[in-house]
Amino acid sequence: MNPLRISVIGGGYWGKKVVREILDIGRTTREVELKSLVDTSPASLAACREEFGDSIEYGWDYQSLATDPSLSGVHIATPNSTHFEVASTFLRQGKNVLVEKPLTLKMDEAYELIRLARENKCVLCVGHIHRFNNGVRELRRVLSDGLIGDPYYLLMRWTALMNPQLQREVITDLAPHPFDICNYVLGSWPEKVSCKARGYRTRQNEEVAFIAAEHKGSLLAHIELSWLDRDKRREVTVVGSEGNAHLDCVNQKLFLQKSSVLEEIPVSPSNTLREEITHFAECIRNNGNSTPFTNHSDGLLGARVVALLEAARESMYNDRAIQVQLPIIPEISVK
Repeated sequence: MNPLRISVIGGGYWGKKVVREILDIGRTTREVELKSLVDTSPASLAACREEFGDSIEYGWDYQSLATDPSLSGVHIATPNSTHFEVASTFLRQGKNVLVEKPLTLKMDEAYELIRLARENKCVLCVGHIHRFNNGVRELRRVLSDGLIGDPYYLLMRWTALMNPQLQREVITDLAPHPFDICNYVLGSWPEKVSCKARGYRTRQNEEVAFIAAEHKGSLLAHIELSWLDRDKRREVTVVGSEGNAHLDCVNQKLFLQKSSVLEEIPVSPSNTLREEITHFAECIRNNGNSTPFTNHSDGLLGARVVALLEAARESMYNDRAIQVQLPIIPEISVK
């Protein structure tokens, strides 16, 4: 089996993690091969070359890759505002794309990427990495099996202390993961979203947000996002009629509490980034062989998360709850 040749676009913090993982997968399985790393910053390229050596190609112009016949796909880890431009360039040329969350910043752009992927018969994956988190998978099973009864509400805390950000805000940056996890474990999307947010150290960008998502029936999800909290948390708590479930998404530890009994549910932690990249490769191979496959992080999932981000920001600006209008794309199913 010849390895799939993948290029990484973006050599920042996350891009470097992607490069390390692809290199390791290439060494151990030969499923993929890192063709090149592209970044517009000479300093970033120099730092990457120092870390990864000269076994891969380095460049600053991603557009020159779009017509390279040897390239199987790209993993895009550029700033959020560039996702549409970069992803659409490759999809128009028939290249497979994995783009980090959020898919885009606007719903119409998300629609267009889905259209381009379908038109050019390309794989489009989105970096909703917790779809590959064994702790999240086990939480989904716990709820599906009714181990804590009927879920009443969820509490999700996504916090850390970060330096003031001038080019991005906390809702778009952090909320995609809680929104997607909530859908994954519940099997439903919210019908209404309310959001309050503030910036304290910088007034132009929000640094903390509290989002209430109302699902069908009476189920609620409360999401806390913060770049001001000194405790880094990636936590999901589900309160049900017969008990609580609490998951730390980082160390993938899951606990159930019924009455006064606290029980740890065994979870074998997964390498979420590695599984995400491997899944992208499987999607590419199946698509190329015309084999039916399920894309567990497809473009429609990404577009629906973008719709929730837009609703949260609209709620913040207008100081009212917003009915969510989720995209429906014919002939694309969401699992």
